[in-house]
Amino acid sequence: KVIEQEVGEYVITNELKKHFITFYADALNIPTADIGVWISGFFGSGKSHFLKMLSYIMENKKINGVRTVERFREKFSDDLGTFMLIDQATKPETETILFNIGIQSSINKDDTAVQRVFAKVFYEHLGLYGRNLKVAQLEYYILRQGKYDEFKAAYLRRSGKTWEDDRQGFAFKGKFIVPTLMEVLDMSEEHANAWFKDKAPVEFSIELLVSQIKEYVDSKSKDFHLLFM
Repeated sequence: KVIEQEVGEYVITNELKKHFITFYADALNIPTADIGVWISGFFGSGKSHFLKMLSYIMENKKINGVRTVERFREKFSDDLGTFMLIDQATKPETETILFNIGIQSSINKDDTAVQRVFAKVFYEHLGLYGRNLKVAQLEYYILRQGKYDEFKAAYLRRSGKTWEDDRQGFAFKGKFIVPTLMEVLDMSEEHANAWFKDKAPVEFSIELLVSQIKEYVDSKSKDFHLLFM
């Protein structure tokens, strides 16, 4: 309902039309090695709102049975050429990850702060616990093994609570997590305990994140797009 209202109330001025044309004509239809788009403007000029609308259009989800792009058709009724550009860009399968980087970042700012935000929102997009990279990487490994549903079912059977509800306090759930890892991943008790008790900072590189994102994208259709916005 919120998205339907936001899209319905969005007014596209002549100035905004130019930016839609720039984004869809230059950013998506011309082959390029560039993978980023920068939106700039004065404070209060509507950058975030414009970005949100691009996110809604690109993902093109159905809202009450109507595709998002169709809700923009009437907004471009006097400029069908631009609407055709937009409509064409929504044909490939696209997933968007829309986030506020300032809100998502941790209190401790270091050289890996931005990288960790991208990792956090990517893992959360996959349904994993991006707030803790140690947990998220374990979940990602289990997911790759095709055993994530099995892991969650085994954890529920042992603890009586869902993994999603309990993972925030995973440090206090060793008596459930360790035997679940042993069962689902065929780990020894020694190795399962070693993982659980390891307090060392998680080693995480841009190379690892990129490889995981690429792995996810490669698992989709050939023309699939994943957009961090």
